[in-house]
Amino acid sequence: MGKDRIKDVFLKMAEKRTTFNLLFFILVLILGRASYLSFFIGLPFIVIGIFIRIVAAGTIKKNVSLTITGPYRICRHPLYLGSFFLSLGLVIIAKNIFISFFFLIFFACTYIPAMLKEERFLIGKFGEDYLNYKKNVPCFIPSMRKINNYNFSWRQLKENKEYINWIIVSVTIAILLIKSHQIF
Repeated sequence: MGKDRIKDVFLKMAEKRTTFNLLFFILVLILGRASYLSFFIGLPFIVIGIFIRIVAAGTIKKNVSLTITGPYRICRHPLYLGSFFLSLGLVIIAKNIFISFFFLIFFACTYIPAMLKEERFLIGKFGEDYLNYKKNVPCFIPSMRKINNYNFSWRQLKENKEYINWIIVSVTIAILLIKSHQIF
């Protein structure tokens, strides 16, 4: 019974990952103390994360069909991988140990259960097709040997509302840069 209770807590946290993401951005804005060096070190991670999310969101048709091409050919959860890189870049720019710990804990406690929950859903929805896909594609750390052509769509990207992330990240970076300029 203890295992089920712990499992339920993590599943509830996974459902609240959007809230944790918002809290993370607020903490970065309030506690972050960017420098020019931290900005230039963190920015490539943000760009990589946004790129991965753009390609993944422009490829996936959520709950419609099993997407196994593009970034979904190299890892099963490229949207989360993109979020990881994006958040890591913000952690680097923010230069705050509390934000670093918050990120490590919140990412592990929300995204890992989210991946497990989604995989159970996908097994139920796509059955053997998803199980075969799962056998051949790593969960989170990409297999670069499997890069291929894919069907990317800007319309699909818009339908998946990826532009909201662009706005939030852009505003966060702008505020951090303004704050860092005031510090220097």
